[in-house]
Amino acid sequence: MHSERLLPVAGSVNLRELGGYPTHDGQMVRWQKILRAGDLSHLTRYGRFQLAHYGLKYDIDLRSPRERNYAPDKIPEQAVFRSYPVYPTDDQEDDGDLPLTELQTQSQATLETDPYQLMVFDSHSQLAFRCLFKDLLANDQPKQSLLFHCAAGKDRTGIASFLILSALGVNYQIIRQDYLLTNIIYSAVDQDQLRKKLKNKNAAEFINRMNASFSVLGEELDQVQAAIVEKYRTIDQYLQTVMQLSEGDLDLLRKIYLE
Repeated sequence: MHSERLLPVAGSVNLRELGGYPTHDGQMVRWQKILRAGDLSHLTRYGRFQLAHYGLKYDIDLRSPRERNYAPDKIPEQAVFRSYPVYPTDDQEDDGDLPLTELQTQSQATLETDPYQLMVFDSHSQLAFRCLFKDLLANDQPKQSLLFHCAAGKDRTGIASFLILSALGVNYQIIRQDYLLTNIIYSAVDQDQLRKKLKNKNAAEFINRMNASFSVLGEELDQVQAAIVEKYRTIDQYLQTVMQLSEGDLDLLRKIYLE
């Protein structure tokens, strides 16, 4: 089950390594540099110790302010916390650490009905991912890791992983496989134990709903990639134009995260 990717951090959800993936030019993403995850509000004291030992420097929360306040992250004291809500919110007084003044100079994209399309074409979502890339560029010390997450570690986190691994030169089919690992992880829940805890005739129905709500479809990511290519011709052009990553930025990212 790709066990080397799923980190057994106490109290974590879908916490995985992005290290070890090969790139187009024969390099490899460094281990212990980029982590993706779901909810971090249930980390135990030992879980926080594990992340501190793993060199956690940045914790990037992609959830909404309401999600963040309802279930705040529990992270090592020395880690830098950032709140970059991906989805646009009506709460103008609390949008985390996003520099919303930067949105004034942008033309507002038409909001797509599909949430995945929204994440790559809406100006608010784009700003959240640009801020994530700025912290990735600042995470330049050895054995210093950056973690980004949402609630389940699948949709917002999945798009962030797609953008990051694309910037590092990882082949799309490998990125797609990483995206689909979420299905393997959630389907591995001990369903017999879950049935015993539920102890009712609706257990099977609940488990089926749970598996469906926590699953992802490869076609969703395929459509995002195709939409970007249709509009910007290449993913690199999107990264340079929308994420505002210069050739120098991309070179520095690859220097920091590849070996």
